[in-house]
This record gives sequence, C-alpha cells and structure tokens, in this order.
Amino acid sequence: MSADVTPCGSGARPKRRVRAGLLAPTLVHPLVMAMRAIELHSINRWEASFLREEVGGYFTHGIECRPGATVLDVGANIGVFSAAVYERLDGDVRIYAFEPMPPLHATLERNAREFFNGRLTALPYGLASRDDELDFSYIPAATIFSSSSRDQGNIEDERRRVTASVVEGIRQGGLGPVLRRVPARVLTPLIGRKLRVLRRLETHRVKVRPLSSVLDEQGIDHIDLLKVDVEGAELEVLRGIEERHWPLVRQAVVEVEGWQQNRDTVCEVLLTHGFKVSTEQNSVQRAGDIGMVFAVRP
Repeated sequence: MSADVTPCGSGARPKRRVRAGLLAPTLVHPLVMAMRAIELHSINRWEASFLREEVGGYFTHGIECRPGATVLDVGANIGVFSAAVYERLDGDVRIYAFEPMPPLHATLERNAREFFNGRLTALPYGLASRDDELDFSYIPAATIFSSSSRDQGNIEDERRRVTASVVEGIRQGGLGPVLRRVPARVLTPLIGRKLRVLRRLETHRVKVRPLSSVLDEQGIDHIDLLKVDVEGAELEVLRGIEERHWPLVRQAVVEVEGWQQNRDTVCEVLLTHGFKVSTEQNSVQRAGDIGMVFAVRP
C-alpha cells in the first residue's frame, strides 16, 4: 500500500495507517503494548477493535511518549487511544480525554474509573476556538463518525466518501487476496448498502470550550503529546490555543479531514509555532480525503 509522505520534521520511517471505516479492523498496523491490552467497555465492539489497531499510526515520524508524560486525547471516543498510551507507559502517564457526546462520554468515564487507576480525567465537552454549544450528530451504529460537521444534509456525501475509502482498502488487500480481485464497480454498491447505518443520526446539544481555558482550569503546565481526531473540527481545536500556551506543547498528531482543503492550513499553524512538521496520506486515506499531520519540537 503506497503512501505519500512529506518529511518536514523527523526522518523516522512511517508505519502504514488506514482509516477506512466499518470494514477496516484488518487493514491497519497494530501497536505492540508494554502491558496486556485493556478490554474496554464499548458501544460497538468492532469500533474498539478498529481504533485499537489504528493507534500504531500515531507513533511515527518521531512521535514518542516517555514515562511521566502528560497526554491530551482530543476526540477520545471510549478511550482506546488513551488505553494504548497507558499500556505503553505501564500506567506512568497523566491523560486528559475529551469526549462531548453523552453516550460516548458515559462509556469513557466508566472506563476511566475501572481501568486507569486515577490517571485519566474524562472531560464531558469538546474543544473549539471559543466557548459555545453546538449540535453534534451521533451515529449509534458507527460512533467514530459522530461529528458537529455531519447532519442529514450531508450524510449521503459522507457515506460515499467512506465507501470509496473502504473499497480502496479492500482493493489494496486489506480483507484478503480473494476480495482484492473483486472489481470496484461490484464492491462499491455492496459497501454502500452496508454503510446505510450512517443515515441513522441522533442530535445532541453539547458544550465546547477553547483548550487554553481548560489548561488554566486543570492546571496543566506541559503537554507531551496532543492527539487530535475530531472528524473535521481540527482547525477549531488548534485555534483555541492561545499564544501563551503553545510553548507548552511538545508534540502533536492531527488527523485532518478535508485533506485537500485543510492540510496546508493545519501545517501552517504548527509551523508558525515552531514545530517540525511531517504529513502522511496513503491510498485508502486519499480515497477518503483524510491524512495525518505530525509535529515535533526540533
């Protein structure tokens, strides 16, 4: 599987990372953990499996975590990324996990109580450039696609985008050599029908806050890793960091939706604040118009 990599920061060799959707669990690179993997409570078990496999793609291009780190998990869902970091560091970490969707936050909070030994603070709001309340669309059958930028007006476009990404993943061999030989014209309607679950939306009014306000409130004086996966609201998150707080951020990894439109702006924000920046997009991500941005302090 080919990937477009722009090494503006570290020269570390990238691992492959795929965000294909409902059929993706077998398409991605696993992260080898220091501890036994935590069996988190989840809403959809397939999502927990998929997110667990996806984690390894964050720790490339020079991104690393050391014992004693402070990590911000923005767009935490049920806490799979947080659990992977906790395991990776044998529990010697402080995690602040942000999840505004009430059903997801309830599961995240339960996981925090039962599995993280007081090391994870589950925060019940999202991040944005200013304090506000927003309507978020929650997709019970595929919670990872829940977002403030998806609604009944654009969900069909989103379904077609995710379908294209899944089909490309299968054509790259992600579900085995047999399905790889099936023509895209055959796969596309089959996958599209499976993804009709995206049409079933619930609307939740949720709170969002600027990150700088949270840093002040929580007394956070350094951020060893800022992970952002917020389904299209990446720039809003970054714009909520005041200039006085940018020096606290040592590393950041941002999954960018609307790659063609938003990649350069996300990179410019990080470059302007003194980071070395690398980007990566493989063919499956390209089909879904998403990609990864990695930022480290030189």
